[in-house]
Amino acid sequence: MKKTVALMFLIFASLLIAGCSANGTSEGSGAEAKESVDKNEQAIRAVIEKEFNGPDEKYNELWDAMEEAQVSEKYVDDHEAFLESAEYQDLMNYMEETYASYFTENGYETFKNTSAFMYSGFDHDYNLTPSAIEIVQNESEATLYDLTFQVEYTDEDGESSQFNFEGEAITPEKGKIGKIEYLDGFEDGLRQALVNDEEK
Repeated sequence: MKKTVALMFLIFASLLIAGCSANGTSEGSGAEAKESVDKNEQAIRAVIEKEFNGPDEKYNELWDAMEEAQVSEKYVDDHEAFLESAEYQDLMNYMEETYASYFTENGYETFKNTSAFMYSGFDHDYNLTPSAIEIVQNESEATLYDLTFQVEYTDEDGESSQFNFEGEAITPEKGKIGKIEYLDGFEDGLRQALVNDEEK
């Protein structure tokens, strides 16, 4: 009888300990998941804010210097030497300093070559300011986030317009974006407004 009671006590104690461990793990996973979501949202928000607080004057200065070097006699016939030039390297370094920490390696390369500073390089006076940024984790896919935000565009005459953006971001690693896309329309979007005002 004593053996049976002792055995029952051991089984009960084991179950109790296992239950506590499971709860601890579950709570830990919940905290980890929340931290991961927070880091992901911070990275996405930082990229939107950097891209749409503009134009980025430093980027424009470095771009202009790079373009001048590219067509100079020193590099016009030697593309490999141009890629090693101080002007090109300064531009690449600035882009990396601005965005690379928010992306996976492949994600950064894609963003750098397709989207980075897309709204900065227009040749007229204007100002961009992002607002109402909403980042919502997709219910069925934990690494996918749906994005909405607004950008206020103030042209050189001081007139302001609001543009609504929608998009999505994928974060395959905690705090690292693998892909980010956002659109505000084509013919009536912000980019087209910038193009139109540049051509005036």
